[in-house]
Amino acid sequence: MSLLRSKLVLSVLAFLPVLVVGGYWATQSLLHHDDTVEVVADDAYEEVDWLKLRELDLNTGKMPEALAKLDGKPVKVPGFVVPLEDDDQGLSEFLLVPSPQACIHVPPPPPNQMVMVHMRSGQAPKRSWGPVWIKGHLYISDTESQYGKISYKIRGDSAVKYEMTSAGG
Repeated sequence: MSLLRSKLVLSVLAFLPVLVVGGYWATQSLLHHDDTVEVVADDAYEEVDWLKLRELDLNTGKMPEALAKLDGKPVKVPGFVVPLEDDDQGLSEFLLVPSPQACIHVPPPPPNQMVMVHMRSGQAPKRSWGPVWIKGHLYISDTESQYGKISYKIRGDSAVKYEMTSAGG
């Protein structure tokens, strides 16, 4: 009987990381917002760059008021996708980072230079896009993950290919 119990405990421990990561977003969805699709006008997304995200002090957690006011608000952030799943059709959960050289290997980018993104169904970016704009609601809170500490989360509403605009028209 104890051998069976040991195998059961080992089986549960083997699947625990999968349950924790999968359950994390379900819990966040219930705690922070409902999953109804909020219609947000395209011009309501505030453009946020990585310099602003970097203003979060990693040691104290202090941030300028302008950054704190973005918590829970619709934002538009440019960046590069670091896939967390193997799906050629699109990515529903991924890290957004400021440069293509940033990755989750050792050492990972600082927590204030990574955004955990969970896209709404059918709105995920394609791997072939390169740099992207992610539109969604930004949440500022430290999260421990298998990729290290992450300071930001976005519940993604849409993703579009990043395109440079010509200055001066």
